[in-house]
Amino acid sequence: MTARENYFKAVRFERPDYIPMTFVITPSCWNNYPHEALFDLMEEHKFLFPDFKRPKNKVIPHFHPVARKGIPYKDDWGCIWETTVDGITGTVTGHPLADWNSFEMYQAP
Repeated sequence: MTARENYFKAVRFERPDYIPMTFVITPSCWNNYPHEALFDLMEEHKFLFPDFKRPKNKVIPHFHPVARKGIPYKDDWGCIWETTVDGITGTVTGHPLADWNSFEMYQAP
């Protein structure tokens, strides 16, 4: 069975050979675990990482603005996001409508 056929069997609940999925190593993992150990894991699990080729250099993780430690981020809605761990999505710590008196002046993006 091809990957396409398997996908459609899964969509139709017709007992596919495997459940289609995408598996990734998150930026937070690259930031917190030894890269060689993660490379070993990826090589050992060919089903999860079928196209993996061990890179020569270290992986440099790129964090989304809401997942950067110590750098508050203001989103388009005016919410302030903060996190204590690089790579882990933070929480909203500042709200544009924390005071209902601001409602009349608030403009949605």
